[in-house]
Amino acid sequence: MEPEAVEALRGGSVVAGLPPVFAVGPLTPVNLREEAAKEEVNNYRAWLDAQPARSVVYVSFGSRKALARDQITELAAGLEACGHRFLWVVKGAVVDRDDAGELSELLGEGFLRRVQGRGMVTKSWVEQEEVLRHPAVALFVSHCGWNSVTEAAASGVPVLAWPRFADQRVNARVVARAGLGVWVERWSWEGEEAVVGAEEFAEKVKAAVEDEEVAQRAASVGEAAARAVARGGTSHRSLAEFVRRCRGSEV
Repeated sequence: MEPEAVEALRGGSVVAGLPPVFAVGPLTPVNLREEAAKEEVNNYRAWLDAQPARSVVYVSFGSRKALARDQITELAAGLEACGHRFLWVVKGAVVDRDDAGELSELLGEGFLRRVQGRGMVTKSWVEQEEVLRHPAVALFVSHCGWNSVTEAAASGVPVLAWPRFADQRVNARVVARAGLGVWVERWSWEGEEAVVGAEEFAEKVKAAVEDEEVAQRAASVGEAAARAVARGGTSHRSLAEFVRRCRGSEV
């Protein structure tokens, strides 16, 4: 997804004398899911299995940060207003902090009742790769952590980018430039007081889900990712060259 950057690193235009750069991936991780988590996994899997193809908006902002309460409220209203099915992984506290509060406390009993059947909301861990590869998923609303970006690319699922902190704006720009999805650059950033309203969020979700060109471009990225890691692909050849150099003590 970043051919210009890789070429610049390899060609010496970034840093003279830089050691060789080997572009590898996106690779599928080993599944180390604990047995205890399977019950919750089956819950969302069964729900996804019951949904039509390309009908679900998957929403997750990662495990490191929590959205502000007022932003969670607007996000909930936007998902309700967009009219599409959705799977939303809600995080109400930052990583390593107590997140034991009930969903009803964050979202309100009325919301959960109104979206029952059309939306699934959970605070539990989900296997994101499994979700993104599910045929029911049409769009990924993401904070654009790099793991999430590469998993979306490997699955060919379009991304509605909403970066929050650190490198995520850089990653969102990669998403947009590569054709993996769309990025609304004016949307709020960690520490900013601005809140993205429900109406604007709903409009962007509907536009992204219903845009066949966005879906086709993301599918093309997924196909390119599969070719890269297949035998003889660019990733496969790059890793083989790295191993060859290690064996020859050339690195």
